[in-house]
Amino acid sequence: MTFVLLSVFCIIPNKYEIAYNNRSISVESERIEFQDYVFLKPIAELLNLTYVLDNTTQRLYLGMQNRKLVLIGNINTIAYNGFSKNMPFAPLYISGDIYFPANEIIPTIGSIFEKLIFIKKIKEAPLINKMSLFTRGDSTVLKFDWNKTIDFDVQFLLNKMIVEIDGRYKKKDKLKPLGAIKSIKLMSYTTYTKLEFDVEDINAFLERGNEVIFYHKISKKVNLIVIDPGHGGIDPGAVGKKGLYEKDANLATAKYLRRLIKDSLGIKIVMTREKDQYLSLRARTNIANNHSADLFVSIHCNASAKSSKMKGFETYFLSEARTTEARAVAARENASLKFDGIEPVDEISFILYDLAQSAYLEESNRFAEYIQGSVEKLLPISSRGVKQAGFYVLRGTFMPSILIECAFVSNLEEEKLLKQKSFRKKLAYCIFSGIKNFIDDYERRLNR
Repeated sequence: MTFVLLSVFCIIPNKYEIAYNNRSISVESERIEFQDYVFLKPIAELLNLTYVLDNTTQRLYLGMQNRKLVLIGNINTIAYNGFSKNMPFAPLYISGDIYFPANEIIPTIGSIFEKLIFIKKIKEAPLINKMSLFTRGDSTVLKFDWNKTIDFDVQFLLNKMIVEIDGRYKKKDKLKPLGAIKSIKLMSYTTYTKLEFDVEDINAFLERGNEVIFYHKISKKVNLIVIDPGHGGIDPGAVGKKGLYEKDANLATAKYLRRLIKDSLGIKIVMTREKDQYLSLRARTNIANNHSADLFVSIHCNASAKSSKMKGFETYFLSEARTTEARAVAARENASLKFDGIEPVDEISFILYDLAQSAYLEESNRFAEYIQGSVEKLLPISSRGVKQAGFYVLRGTFMPSILIECAFVSNLEEEKLLKQKSFRKKLAYCIFSGIKNFIDDYERRLNR
């Protein structure tokens, strides 16, 4: 059986990591006539192949048991096991060594010797020239200096802030605590840099180009709501027996909800996604925090692997689950972490680790109750009540946040309803009504 794994090669010379059988080596490439070439001898040693080079004829013999490959420097045709093959790029004989086209290692050598070879380019992380902290009014600002924009990610925990930057920081000068930042831990790795700050009296941040601005937000009015249509792209969510994708029902309902809020309340709405695209759970939370949202609403549909008879509408806020059923719902929604290569952890461990939502726990509970109260009055399906569980998408949000399970796609009757435009509009109106009632109460209490 032949094992082949495709690999992406870039258009400039690179280092390559070549892995086989739990071992790996890194090799330098030479750029020759728009093609990357690598020295073949260390690769043969990694694959446990015999390597015999006749420098007189520039003929190389690679072998393993009853398999043999013969090639000649600067000749496109190779011979193996009684067959011949023309390669698009010839192996090259350079200064007594054979160099082989990098993108032919897997389809040629891997195929002939039936070796499962993995190849990837080793990215050189961009350089962060400088990082600085300063205050601007009542805010504390972290500023980056670089020659080319580098991606970074900000996470909030209780009294702690973590910034991960996709770049290397070689400077030895250390950042000194300033303003709301009370202590700093800087960790510089080969491919990224991590900062951990202990902070005081911070509940919001903004990302502006090469700056992260941390400040204490005082809310007197709901000005912005982030609506999060769950799942999307490669992550379909739950799939009904009649073929309904949860991601599609979520997005359609979210768009109706956006229109109702904007037209009736005049509040700015930010959608985490407006089309069928994948977003990580962390990215959704970050969108809410980056926009300093006042409310966060994540819209989903439910499913049950145990019973197709389960039905109804329920609303969750972030806390330790009190029932096996609530834990199962959270586990299903948190399963989206697999698309980011993250192993979902036990809900209690990340709730104890991340208590950022604790400041908004009571308000999130109240928010969920308003949504559920609206459903009981207006929606023609059963109300399953307000529940709590460890939803990853709600962790780290610095605002009242809820996750709605609109109905069960695993129930044939409710799947049929969820496909209907009229029912999606009813869902949106029920959620809107609950949001409006909560905002009236919330703003009244904020302005006492």
